[in-house]
Amino acid sequence: MQIVCSKTELLKGIQTVLAAVSTKSTLPVLSNILLETQTNQLKLASTDLQVGVRCLINAEIVKEGALTVPAKTFSDFVRTLREDQEIEINASESSRMEIRCGKTRCVLLGLPKEEFPVFPEFQDDRAISIEVKALQEMIRKTHFAVSTDETRYILNGIYFILDKGIAKMVATDGRRLSYIARPVKEKTVSISAIIPSKALGEVERILGSDGNLPEMVKVSVTENQVAFKLGETVIISRLIEGHFPNYEQVIPKTSDIRVQIATRDLLMMTQRAALGSGDRGGAVRYALDNGRLRAIGTAQGRVEGEDEMPVDFSGKPLEISFNPGFVVDVLKNMDTSQVVMEFTSSLNPGVIRPQGDDQMICVIMPMRT
Repeated sequence: MQIVCSKTELLKGIQTVLAAVSTKSTLPVLSNILLETQTNQLKLASTDLQVGVRCLINAEIVKEGALTVPAKTFSDFVRTLREDQEIEINASESSRMEIRCGKTRCVLLGLPKEEFPVFPEFQDDRAISIEVKALQEMIRKTHFAVSTDETRYILNGIYFILDKGIAKMVATDGRRLSYIARPVKEKTVSISAIIPSKALGEVERILGSDGNLPEMVKVSVTENQVAFKLGETVIISRLIEGHFPNYEQVIPKTSDIRVQIATRDLLMMTQRAALGSGDRGGAVRYALDNGRLRAIGTAQGRVEGEDEMPVDFSGKPLEISFNPGFVVDVLKNMDTSQVVMEFTSSLNPGVIRPQGDDQMICVIMPMRT
């Protein structure tokens, strides 16, 4: 294999696939990036056997071929090269790859392409299209609620539903839940799948880093895998098997107490009160009475910090405690200047949603203090 390309193109490709490289596998090839010529482009690919990423970059193909090389070393070396000189890559049949840039030279020992897992082709005939902005928003507004407890495997993913032109995403860790629904152009296809958090995190990262992507993302879902096509980049992931919890039962249908408040005001007062809640297990108690909201940080039964402000409030007085980190996560992902908080009692879940948007709902379980 012999190719010539710019540092900008090569580094962009490496950075696109690097996050999917395995850091824990006992299979050495999973720590590598696959380089393979494809007509007048170079394909780069990586996988940890759960999530795989591949992309195409522009390159001059002098001689066709393929090889896998150690991802970290390759990335670190290319990052140090000069911007104004082309990079030449030569790979031999003995899995030895030489990289030249001006007077700079590096040799890496790789592994043959045959040892790299087969990367499934994207199935265009089964794909649907979703607007980039809608997909970005849906991932961002649910991703924070995914469980990181690996023993609760079902909750390590985001539940994706498409039905009758409405796309929904739901995530929960058992103590909080985030739900969002948005209209899409696809009206005839129905999908129900649990997509690993890591896969959607990669989709969100690439959507946010590449300003040249098309307006639509293609999504293909089969029985056991999902694939996203973002321009010249494809992300493929296994689906999580099992049944997602009945999220509709968790979302309160009615509320007796309603508060409307500026998003930034609630965020800042929660963060200030949280400073007094001690360690990460501390709670912030919210007290509603006489048109005012107080946020009180408590640690070991002591009042450590307190903040207060007037609010648009209807209903009976209430005191309820939440994990402040959960409240902050919700508010940081709100786009509206005002949010609505809804409650029924101090023992039941509370709801936070954007003012004027009933299709984005965050539910938080109260803490006992």
